[in-house]
Amino acid sequence: AAASMGEIRTTVSFSANVAGDGLEKYPIPETTEVEKVYFEVGDSVKAGDLIVKFDNSDAVDAYKKATINYETARLQLNETEKDYWDLKEDLDECIEDIEFYKEKWKDYEDYETIGNTTDEDLIEANRLYNNYFSKWEAAKDQKEALEKQIPSADYIKIQQLNFELTKMRLDEAEDVYNNLPQDIYAQHDGVIETIGVTDYGTAAKGTVAVSILTSESNTVEFNIGRYDIGDIQVGQKATATIGGVEYPGTVTHIDSVAKDDSVRAEVTLDNPEGVVPGISAELDIETYLNENCLTIPIEASKTDRTGDYCYVARDNGDGTYRPEKVYITTGNSSLTSVEVLEGLNEGDIVITNPPANIENMTSASLILA
Repeated sequence: AAASMGEIRTTVSFSANVAGDGLEKYPIPETTEVEKVYFEVGDSVKAGDLIVKFDNSDAVDAYKKATINYETARLQLNETEKDYWDLKEDLDECIEDIEFYKEKWKDYEDYETIGNTTDEDLIEANRLYNNYFSKWEAAKDQKEALEKQIPSADYIKIQQLNFELTKMRLDEAEDVYNNLPQDIYAQHDGVIETIGVTDYGTAAKGTVAVSILTSESNTVEFNIGRYDIGDIQVGQKATATIGGVEYPGTVTHIDSVAKDDSVRAEVTLDNPEGVVPGISAELDIETYLNENCLTIPIEASKTDRTGDYCYVARDNGDGTYRPEKVYITTGNSSLTSVEVLEGLNEGDIVITNPPANIENMTSASLILA
């Protein structure tokens, strides 16, 4: 099979259950401010009713400020590094001038001791001596001035660290900005069961802002075992399969404490229409996705003490091929393919399910999968 560009999607599967109490929960993905809560506990709501309105202006302003600080730091660092190399270049030229002028004025320093010279020759030699000597001194002064202007290594390092700090703060602010909660609307008719936020209050990340008791449920509950806990994170895409129908959703909550050697977690469905509380579900959570990477069939990837490798078919030039063992750097894998980071090029022919004696082969035909 040919190494080719493709998609690597890694998922982890769980057995799950739709929340049995018909409780639609609306957790807060990022801390923000509440502008208005329009209902109270016990109130009846209709699908589409606005329940909570958020004020995300502080987070938006923080993101804009972080963006400005990052761009300012980036431009300052670029300017400092440009100045450094420009001044270094000027300094190198200046040092060359110093050596050049020094050699020239030395040529005329003892000119008067040379025999057979006229007065005119001496006058011209003295003029040239004074001219090159003055330029030599001026070049030395310029060298000293340039050395004072060149940014120090410590100054450049401070600017680099400041740039990295502003980049980190921008990433943090962007993450918050991208996960800001949207105003909460009831997805179905029901009754307000709980309200976890107040007018003009702060809604903390992870808080369940509102829960609504309905005849349907948008929450799928599952337990994460010890071997999968490191792979599952809030915000990952998920698909719940219920009665043969797929419902897309997002991981919205993971308990902070384990119980019975597992951690309870929740997926909130995007559109839970027709989902009956208490019913079982199969849950697939996407833990990795690269939509454009170099891949080979999983049957071609092997491992020994040195590392991962595969066999590449090399053309003998006579219509036959010989196998070549090539060590590769692999990334993630799916059920059918392996992501190749280094070692192969697109179009290389790799051998799937190589036989045990493959390294003894010197001439073979190919059948492309």
